Amino acid sequence: MKRVFSLLFASIFICLIVSCSAADEIVPEYDNDIDSSAIDLRGQTLVMGMVKDYFFEGSDSTLTFISNTEFGDLAAKRIKDVETKYNCKINFDYVNRSGETAYFSVASGSYIFDMLQEESYWLLNYLPSGTFVNLVGVDNLDVFDETKWGNRYLRMSTMYDGAIYGLLPAQHPLRLSNSPSNLIAINEKYISDLVTTDPRDYFENGEWNWDTFGNAIESYAHTSSTTNEFVYSLGSCFGYGRMFMIMPMCNGCDFITMNDNDTYQLGYFTQNAMDAYNQVAEWLFGATAGNINNETFGLDQFIDGQSVMTLIDAYQILSSSESIAYRMDNFGIVPFPCGPGSKSPYDYTTSYESADFTLAIPITAKDPEISALVLDALYEPFEGYETEEKITDYIIRNYFEDERDARLFMDITKLGHNYYHDHMHGMTEMFTQLANNVSIAKCVESYENRMYTIVDKYVIPEYNTLREYEAYFHE
Repeated sequence: MKRVFSLLFASIFICLIVSCSAADEIVPEYDNDIDSSAIDLRGQTLVMGMVKDYFFEGSDSTLTFISNTEFGDLAAKRIKDVETKYNCKINFDYVNRSGETAYFSVASGSYIFDMLQEESYWLLNYLPSGTFVNLVGVDNLDVFDETKWGNRYLRMSTMYDGAIYGLLPAQHPLRLSNSPSNLIAINEKYISDLVTTDPRDYFENGEWNWDTFGNAIESYAHTSSTTNEFVYSLGSCFGYGRMFMIMPMCNGCDFITMNDNDTYQLGYFTQNAMDAYNQVAEWLFGATAGNINNETFGLDQFIDGQSVMTLIDAYQILSSSESIAYRMDNFGIVPFPCGPGSKSPYDYTTSYESADFTLAIPITAKDPEISALVLDALYEPFEGYETEEKITDYIIRNYFEDERDARLFMDITKLGHNYYHDHMHGMTEMFTQLANNVSIAKCVESYENRMYTIVDKYVIPEYNTLREYEAYFHE
């Protein structure tokens, strides 16, 4: 069992200090069998900073779940149970950027939060400054438990120089699947009307590859019988830089290959990557260019029926009332198709630029061990949703018409299906240029040194941290 630091042990510290003042310091051995329910925080108030952002439900939420919904009610019960168990009060302070607020409070040496939740994108630049507690040294939670706190790759953005600063509430429903980018949404009504093969069928049968994707781009474009307007095969809610970024990873490339001599290679500058860039350019600028819209295209246009497929991020699927699931009756999702260099037809990859719902503890928290104790209790599974299968059943019932979509949505955060791509420091600029650059080779060559410089400074400290603790992670 975990060792617990609390006010309960204050007398132990005092006795040991008095009795051993003339001898070497003795670190007390705590009773590992102590019942955590015996801990009494004596009415202490803990403050949790919560960010209001595009994927959060805002201040009318409970632990980020919409209030007065099933999950909102379960979250409210959980908060009350934790407060009762430890005789404490938890207040939630909603701010525009909880990470930034914590940074400035630490810089001024003032207390503001005991713990916080924030998008990891907004934590990155504060990690080297000592703003947050290194959770590797905290006793009241197991930072290496991937079942509870998310897999190592999804949390890489909060690792730095041998420290792990962030957790993800992996056992709370839908709080992991929100982060990945680079999926494809499908208007299933059009697929039915066109009497054509569904991309989900291709994927299920191991046939979702560059050939079948190219055929879809070529054949899905049509004139709507309802509006008599042209319907594109593919639109993009983010720009086609996303296609250039993810296609190499679906063609057998690894984002980073670490060598024995501490050098590394970025997969973006391999032959498999060049093959992917050229294939994407052929789709975008070649014979099928007229079937693709990126000029004024967004999520609203897809929902309004202006394309059969669109490129999306996971948060756009069901994170809020603006998402597809709330506004569209029949849609499907598939990953990007695999190329000829992939290891298998299911070797798809997503990336993430920010881990939504990241949890952290500022160093100015009143007692980081107490913060950790409370976080550990708050983010236990909800009653009735203790397993992934139970959560999958819920989203099948409530969001998707086809259970294949629900299972894919849960699968995208598994190990091997995602990698961290640093967007904060300009790493995506090459891919934006590729989407508008006819000379792919020159564009790639001009960005290679720049991208290696970014990775050296910001990403390698994360990878080295992951390598240092690789053997400790467990489910």
